[in-house]
Amino acid sequence: MTADGLEKLKDIHLPSDVSWWPLAWGWWVLFTLFLSMMLLAIYLYWRSQRKSREELIIAEALHVFHNLVDQPLSPQALLMGLSALLRRTAMSLYGREISANLSGKPWLEFLNEKGFTKTFTEGVGQAFGDQPYRETVDYNRDALLGLTRYWLQKQLLTTVDENQGATHA
Repeated sequence: MTADGLEKLKDIHLPSDVSWWPLAWGWWVLFTLFLSMMLLAIYLYWRSQRKSREELIIAEALHVFHNLVDQPLSPQALLMGLSALLRRTAMSLYGREISANLSGKPWLEFLNEKGFTKTFTEGVGQAFGDQPYRETVDYNRDALLGLTRYWLQKQLLTTVDENQGATHA
């Protein structure tokens, strides 16, 4: 009877191998966390490069400013050079579509807004409105140089403040 009983038994079935797919929920959490960290790292790198680019633009603008100041230029040439410097800097920092088409009072208001001042529309900065295109110009050279330097430095401080705010956040 024992021999017959053994013949009636069936072979042991081993469980199938554990599949790697679908993943367990822990792997999904780990994958999501890894992907989130990678996206955050890419974003922070992009933002730091953008800020570094802005700082380089402003540093170059300040260098050009000091070259303009050191050259013996006529009042007309100096005013045109400063005006071109401000426009190039604004286009580089804020985009061509925002600042390239501005002229006259809207241009001066833009400079006021970005420089946190009113001197472009109410003070010596009015010279940037239409005087670069006149044959004769009349402005206070030292005040205009000071205003231009102030505007450029304000852009640098704004960029540095944004960078510091980003690192503290």
